[in-house]
Amino acid sequence: MDLIDILDAVPIPIAYRIAFITNFYREPLLRRMEREHGIIRPEWTVLICLIFRDGICARDICAITEQPSNTVSRAVASLESKGLVRSCPDSADGRRRNLSITRAGRALHDRVMAPFVQAEEEMTRSLTSAEKAQLVRLLDKIARDTPRWQGRPPYREVD
Repeated sequence: MDLIDILDAVPIPIAYRIAFITNFYREPLLRRMEREHGIIRPEWTVLICLIFRDGICARDICAITEQPSNTVSRAVASLESKGLVRSCPDSADGRRRNLSITRAGRALHDRVMAPFVQAEEEMTRSLTSAEKAQLVRLLDKIARDTPRWQGRPPYREVD
């Protein structure tokens, strides 16, 4: 029996395949990123979010990524100490600290992102252009439906 046959043996064929592919895609790249650039996954997550939208706060990053606030806070503090992110008080809410990526943070993001882009291209090489577009559409449809299915059982208990 090949170990890959686990794909056909689990009762969650879609979710397991997504997790399986994600692990084989992401984990080697995250180890390389840490070794070559000295940043870890939560820090990378913060940089990606700030590239998407500069000026958000740690709570926004938690909402976008479903990461715990203590993980995001530690990542932000580490990135600030490395000069990759800076924070400043929000003028409308003094309790909130808005985050922005520095020029060095943006440069690091771009260097780290390059192997991820290359790996995605390699990972999807067995698909035609039409299949890639269809896969993106299907995954996007599921992702954009997250608020609906996260509000239902088994995520939320029924009263």
